[in-house]
Amino acid sequence: EIKLLRYLIENEGRTVSRKTILEDVWDLQEDTDTRAIDNFIVRLRKYLEDEPNNPQIVRTVRGIGYKFVSRNE
Repeated sequence: EIKLLRYLIENEGRTVSRKTILEDVWDLQEDTDTRAIDNFIVRLRKYLEDEPNNPQIVRTVRGIGYKFVSRNE
């Protein structure tokens, strides 16, 4: 979770694909199950979000991946 959070923060404001996350964070190939990423995101949201079911910090970009947005934006 920490590696994923660090990666999202380093790419703040940018949408990163599941494929890119797999390769850059865990050094895995695209054909790996991406549900693991979704599970990590759910846990991160529980830690970071006031309302995890309405995420404002770790946002889903449908069909692409995820985006980290600071609370100041």
